[in-house]
Amino acid sequence: MWNVFEYPFTGIAVAVFSLAAIWLFNILKPDKKRQWHYLIPLSIIIAAVAVSYFVQTDREKILGAVNKGIKAFKEEQIEPIREIIADDYFDAAHSSKEYIIAYCQALFQTAMVDRVTFLSRKTEIENEQAAFTTEAMVKFAEESEIAKMGSPFLIVKARFYFVKISDGRWLINSSEILELDRKAVNWTQLRN
Repeated sequence: MWNVFEYPFTGIAVAVFSLAAIWLFNILKPDKKRQWHYLIPLSIIIAAVAVSYFVQTDREKILGAVNKGIKAFKEEQIEPIREIIADDYFDAAHSSKEYIIAYCQALFQTAMVDRVTFLSRKTEIENEQAAFTTEAMVKFAEESEIAKMGSPFLIVKARFYFVKISDGRWLINSSEILELDRKAVNWTQLRN
C-alpha cells in the first residue's frame, strides 16, 4: 500500500469507496438520504491531499537534500552544499567534510552544471541511515571546461549515504561514484 504521507491516492481511493457506499445507502434507505453525506468523501479527499502536501517524509527530506545540492552546483554556491554534508563525512578519496567541500568548489571551475535529469533513483532507509542511489544525465553549460573537451552530457551513477540527525534533517555522510557514461568507476580512479 502507498504511504499516505507521500501519495494522496490511498485517501482518494477510500473517498471513492465511501461515495459508492453512500450511493448504495441512499438507494436502500431513501428516507435517510441527506445532502451532507456527500461531504464525507470530499472531506476525505481534502484531508488526503493536505496530509500529502504538509507532512514531509524521510524520503522527501532525502530527495530535498539531493535537490538542494544540485541547485547549489548549478548556481555555484558552496554554502548549501556545506549544509547538507555531515561533519563526520568521509569516502574513499576524501577523509573529511572540508576535503569534499574543497573538491566540490574545485569542480565549479571545470564542471559548470546546466541541468540534471534523474534517469533512476532508489532510496533505502533503515533506522537513522539511508542510501540514495541515482543515475542521472548531467548537462554541462557550454562555457564549462568539460563541455569544451568533449560531450556536454555525462551519465553519472552515484550512491549517497545519509544519516538522520537530531533535528530530523538528513545529511550526507559518505558517497560513491559508481559509473560515468555507464562505465564502472570509483573515487580513487577520479582522483588520479
